[in-house]
Amino acid sequence: MKTLKKTSIGIAVIGLLLFISCGSTSKISENNPPFKVLSATYTEWLGGQPGVNGVLVSIKIDNLAIKLDSVYFRNTSALLKLNKKTTSYNVSIVLPNTNKNLQLDIDPRKEFGNEVPDISTKIPFELNDNEAVVSYLQKGKTNYYKISSLIEIKKEKRK
Repeated sequence: MKTLKKTSIGIAVIGLLLFISCGSTSKISENNPPFKVLSATYTEWLGGQPGVNGVLVSIKIDNLAIKLDSVYFRNTSALLKLNKKTTSYNVSIVLPNTNKNLQLDIDPRKEFGNEVPDISTKIPFELNDNEAVVSYLQKGKTNYYKISSLIEIKKEKRK
């Protein structure tokens, strides 16, 4: 009876370890992609209303036979679209509004009504502000490539 109990515990532990190890982890390939990044830029933009802002990401590669699918940038992801005139992939990402008026007080009852921050949008990569990961399909398999240094293009302020 003791041997059966030990065996079932052992099988359960092994099954749990296999289940955890088979989780979907996204692997980034940084060597030998089937394309070369010719340029990778981003431009921050402000909308017409307070708190509406985002970033325009543009990526140009040398091999248009490879289709870039999406980009992961600043804790968001978005589908890339090919601009046939410029032969670059572009996307405009609306960033979440972080300028919320919170009522902070030593008395927690006075903080009633504050919204709970949305922390559910997490991308599977740890990236700096000027880094991005692009996904692309090759032989029916989704691959990921990290672009280590996107160049920020600053817009000139109007006078």
